[in-house]
Amino acid sequence: MPTVSVKLAEETKLRLNLLASSQGVTPHAIMVNAIESTLSNAENHSAFVAAALRSRQQVAESGRVIDGAAFGEYLKARSRGVKAARPKPVRIDAFTNSLPARAE
Repeated sequence: MPTVSVKLAEETKLRLNLLASSQGVTPHAIMVNAIESTLSNAENHSAFVAAALRSRQQVAESGRVIDGAAFGEYLKARSRGVKAARPKPVRIDAFTNSLPARAE
């Protein structure tokens, strides 16, 4: 496994050592966990953004969306164990035409 050198401020190094000691692990383990956690969070964020962009493209191509309020009611009914029909997609124009004008 390759070695990576990290320069830390004295205060940071002290905090790292105190945390490692309190958790009964090495400072190295804390740093490895922190790096893994940061990488995982960044990868999850990237996947979330990619999925959102795919959804946006799908809406742009189809022009259809599901009403959020209707979908919320559907989810509430399902969580209570009630059989409910999933809302059907509708033209996005139905929503954009009914929105109030934005103040610029």
